[in-house]
Amino acid sequence: MQKHLLSLVSRKSAAAAIIAAATLTGSVTQAAFIANFDGGNTTAHAFTSSSGSPPSIQNGGPSGNYARLTNLNGSNNNSIAFDEAVGQTGPAPGGLKMAFNFRLSTDQQNADAGGCCGSAADGIGVGLFSTAAYGATGGKNPTGADWERPKFANALTVGVDVFQNIDVLNLNWAGTELAAVDVKGVADLNDGKFHRVVVDVKPNGANALIDMHVIEDVMGATIVRPVMSNVAAPGLTLAALPSYRVIAGGRTGGAFAAGDIDNIYVDTVPVPEPASLALLGLGGLSLLGLRRRK
Repeated sequence: MQKHLLSLVSRKSAAAAIIAAATLTGSVTQAAFIANFDGGNTTAHAFTSSSGSPPSIQNGGPSGNYARLTNLNGSNNNSIAFDEAVGQTGPAPGGLKMAFNFRLSTDQQNADAGGCCGSAADGIGVGLFSTAAYGATGGKNPTGADWERPKFANALTVGVDVFQNIDVLNLNWAGTELAAVDVKGVADLNDGKFHRVVVDVKPNGANALIDMHVIEDVMGATIVRPVMSNVAAPGLTLAALPSYRVIAGGRTGGAFAAGDIDNIYVDTVPVPEPASLALLGLGGLSLLGLRRRK
């Protein structure tokens, strides 16, 4: 497992960093996958739940509806699986981008709800799952899924792990954790605010290279922080990328966290010119699939 230093980006350079994090190259002409849970986007999905309270669509968020994956009670193992959409998946010889907003409740809320261990838990995960292995439609919740460390075969995933007072962002490919960075002390990932993860997958022959940024308090301060850079993903050949679907999940145990997700965005095309951004319906921060606060 590779370890990568977390470097800080000043507010002054945040705009430039956002653009850099969003840029893709290549000539792929597929449509973007967008799920904001407000209708009008790619929202065909199915929930799966193990125990505790099931996942649900909630309203009243800072940018409209959102999906609540886990709740402030024990032993959740829940997921939301989106149907494959024609024209949105498959080879990405020029590069691939994935981004999503997430929010996790605080350690104090865990204690107030009767959770153990002095820490919220466990976390959430989001990724691209091969349809050949996971199907093209319907709910999918792999048995015993540790969504905060989502190491699944035939999948490229990102996890957010907050148990035991850590704030770890991890990157996983084909059942292996490629890199993990604990940003605690710099960023608080379970402070009850929405943050955004941005992942850029760059072509590099049979071994793609992956960058990750986190945008802290995406509905407020929007502080951009690089997390990892040029992480090698052995065997991830973007030109031969199979069809995939987006699946996200979350988990609680004896300690709890309300885990929310919103504004999921996957694209294999270059970022549009500014005049075209409004057509994507992504609002002022469209480069990252964000919408304006209502």
